[in-house]
Amino acid sequence: MPTPLCILLVDDSGFFLTLERQFLRNTPASLLEAKSAAEALELARSHRPSLVFMDIDMPETDGLACCRQFQQDPELQGIPVILIGDKGVPEHQAQAAAAGSAGFLTKPLDRRQFLEVGHRLLVSIDRREPRRGCDIPVTFEWGGAERHGLCVDISSGGMFLKIDPRAGKGDLLPLRVRLPDRERTVIKLTGRIAWVNRPDAPIKPHYPFGYGLEFIEISEEAGIALRRCFGV
Repeated sequence: MPTPLCILLVDDSGFFLTLERQFLRNTPASLLEAKSAAEALELARSHRPSLVFMDIDMPETDGLACCRQFQQDPELQGIPVILIGDKGVPEHQAQAAAAGSAGFLTKPLDRRQFLEVGHRLLVSIDRREPRRGCDIPVTFEWGGAERHGLCVDISSGGMFLKIDPRAGKGDLLPLRVRLPDRERTVIKLTGRIAWVNRPDAPIKPHYPFGYGLEFIEISEEAGIALRRCFGV
């Protein structure tokens, strides 16, 4: 029988472990979690994961040193390790390559990039994105003016914004989203327009006119609020 797929997630932050689990929830693999380099090495030796996502910034032994230990261990050196650095530390990417990482990502984590980099190394990683229907107001600034739209579906990685489309693919929109919870919580996100459903050329005729947005920056607080409200 084939060996079941196993992916190891390594981060001392419970928030990022939970976020990565959500990104991978459609992938047919068991997920292991470690909050330190020592724990990661122990789990890797006992379970032989097919892939490792590992944060660089961890106490005691950091992810760079741990990745080097993977490369130096004859039992582990064949396991690809994707290192996750800080967007504000540009040297992390070169350091990750020098440590022998098979891929590199930065925080804040982008769901699409996370799954894309993982899929290159493990084709079983499922990049589909479950969405939840909703009906919530969204405000953003574009072209020097405040605009208002309606989010009609949402996921951990993006939303569809119903609005008269004027911006174009690739444009960034700073979003303020009012959640339908008891407190009417307002969260702030940055969305990148991935596709545009225009009246003259609808990509998805069953959708209203507007934008398919990818979240490129999402704070821990916003992520928690979205999961609490929608379970995404």
